[in-house]
Amino acid sequence: MRARTAGRAFPLAASLFVASVEIAPRARAESNRTPASSYVVGALVRVSAKHALGAPLHPSPNSPVVSARLRDGSEVRILAVHDRRWFEVAAGATRGFLTARYLELPNANARRELAATSPWSSPAACLASLPKARAVRPPGSARVGAWNLHWFPDGRPGQTTAGADLVWLACSIAWMQLDVLAVEEIKQGPRAEQALATLRSELDRLTGGDWRSELDPCPRASPQRVGLLFDARRAQLKQKSALAELNPHGEPCKDQLRPGFLGYFRFPGGLDLSVVAAHLKSGTEERSFGLRDRSFAAFASAAERARSIGKDDDVLVLGDMNTMGCESCSPPVSAAAELTRASAQLNAGGIAFRRLPAEPACSHVFARQTTLLDWAAASDLAELPKARTLTVSGPCGELGCSDLRGELPFHRHLSDHCPVFVDLDDRDDD
Repeated sequence: MRARTAGRAFPLAASLFVASVEIAPRARAESNRTPASSYVVGALVRVSAKHALGAPLHPSPNSPVVSARLRDGSEVRILAVHDRRWFEVAAGATRGFLTARYLELPNANARRELAATSPWSSPAACLASLPKARAVRPPGSARVGAWNLHWFPDGRPGQTTAGADLVWLACSIAWMQLDVLAVEEIKQGPRAEQALATLRSELDRLTGGDWRSELDPCPRASPQRVGLLFDARRAQLKQKSALAELNPHGEPCKDQLRPGFLGYFRFPGGLDLSVVAAHLKSGTEERSFGLRDRSFAAFASAAERARSIGKDDDVLVLGDMNTMGCESCSPPVSAAAELTRASAQLNAGGIAFRRLPAEPACSHVFARQTTLLDWAAASDLAELPKARTLTVSGPCGELGCSDLRGELPFHRHLSDHCPVFVDLDDRDDD
């Protein structure tokens, strides 16, 4: 929270430049709703990488797998366009899918909007998309996600008659094809409990599953809780526990801050691991920054206790890490610098964690600025290939960071955060 198809990927060639061909004159876009496919298919365009490693190429639309990377400035030919966001491209023998943000497209200056058919544009669009166009999920995988549900179910602190659109929320979770979802900002009290029961019932109806929830044991004085929402048909909960280590004060619920909440799960293919929901201290002032620092430093001890509970070394921590920087520090710390700092801290303890790169690198918008607040880190977990990324879904994933501006119906009726998820190989590699 901030108070603020197919396409086969080939091995990466030594050089990813293709023969230079003059691009046809750009067609004039009449509006930002003009389908990209109407004027770019077949054209040669340049890659605009956002990272020194290059732009990530994927084997299929929405795939979290990175099959290759394309150098900044290299040229690719556009073969097809999928849902106005995913572009099938070829660079010599290398072929795969890029998101629009990595291409210098003719309409690059036109701001994109959510398509009317996007599941993130309205409840009706989401329900219409379920039978035919759910998020792509690799076969033989388990999918684990996290979502800050923004003072669920009311969308704000205190008593209110406002609330989340529970049908849309259930549809969104069903569309993402999640097995386990770490949830944050769940309010206390009968209204929240009833809303959570309604959400589980809607999920059962939409997925044919058996959805259950477990939340941390903090008392009513704690305004927010963290927990796990899961389909027991796909994920068997074997153990559960609050992890006091992730509360920077070392006690589970002290000073209205949150513990981690652990669930040790086993999946149908043999995968077993501890999933830990986390929600660290929000704020850009020095005190909040310091409290987050202490939580990151405690990841190793939290993992050690998780291993003792589940009798398994595999640990995945995910949720709202609130890496928003420190404006009052001297010198100030940017959000990107805090993210780098946190990544280094996770490797400094006795049990090392690997932060998963996120695509795209934003999960929250505030004052027209986008930030990656929600992410995941893994310890051991051989069932998570190193090339795999954390998928940022919702409007963040569909529009990308550059076009994620202003308030959408999504923000009013679901959350101010976008959900994230990662696919794990459902097998036991221990």
